[in-house]
Amino acid sequence: MKLPAHKYYSLDKAAKLAGCEVSDLIHYAAIGVLEICIKIPPIELFYHYPKNEDAEPELLKVETDSIFHIDTKAAHENYLLDLSNKADNLESYGLSSLDYKNSDNYMYFMRFSYKSEHFSVIERYNVGKDERDIERWSGLLAIPPAFIDNDERELSEWDDWEISVCELMPPRCDEFSKSNNYEIGAFYIDGWYEISRNKMYITDYEYNLLINGGKYIYDRPMHKPSANKLSNDINTLKVNKRAERYAVNREKLLKSAIYILSKYPNECRGERKEISPEKWRDCLVRHLDEVPPLMITNEDVILKHLRSAANGKVDS
Repeated sequence: MKLPAHKYYSLDKAAKLAGCEVSDLIHYAAIGVLEICIKIPPIELFYHYPKNEDAEPELLKVETDSIFHIDTKAAHENYLLDLSNKADNLESYGLSSLDYKNSDNYMYFMRFSYKSEHFSVIERYNVGKDERDIERWSGLLAIPPAFIDNDERELSEWDDWEISVCELMPPRCDEFSKSNNYEIGAFYIDGWYEISRNKMYITDYEYNLLINGGKYIYDRPMHKPSANKLSNDINTLKVNKRAERYAVNREKLLKSAIYILSKYPNECRGERKEISPEKWRDCLVRHLDEVPPLMITNEDVILKHLRSAANGKVDS
């Protein structure tokens, strides 16, 4: 009996098929020749679950640097026409159009879609309110190499090790369909999303690249827009890249942690006088009023950064 082909594999399955160790896959992802993905929940269920059982789950907000090529004049005219038509219908029933026109509930959306074999998304732009959001998404998203690299050793050793990410990417592919006036980008999380190694996957596309020598992720910017697609009369809508702040926020955290370590060395060390990441974290949290405000405040994420620092994985 011939079975259908897999569209993606667990790390254990992919390593077995490729004749290598899971640690090899982690290394290839860390150096940027292999994409590791996660299955994403519906956008309305994209939660961060604190380790503290008494804490409430936090719904994470996701933004993108995707580009909508919009003729703002035409979009605004369509918005006003749609608003006028709806208001006229209300007045024909003896209702007031004034309240409707001023209502925060009125929304006129333009929608933009992308679909590949492994991922699909619909973004929307509210013309009247000049707001954008993700309406829905499904499938797999890729973890940028930097997040794998930061925890490479731990991911290689423990299958239940979790990493925290604030950025995800559309997985690589050769074929996809999209709206003509849409260029997909990265997805930036307003917070931290935890991913366990045993919930990581490799697409069949990545597996085929891997067994043929691999391919650096940034060799071919598939999803980036061409410069000649932009013109002066097009309104390009973007958001700030939150992930660009990742390195700066991490550096500020480590500088503050080192200051606390030097000031309260005994509070940061274990019984054998070695640096204890847990005690170091707890000491930093106790003395937060003595350091500049930190952008990284999740205690689990702080602990992971301090573990890396204690293990000598900090570059500076």
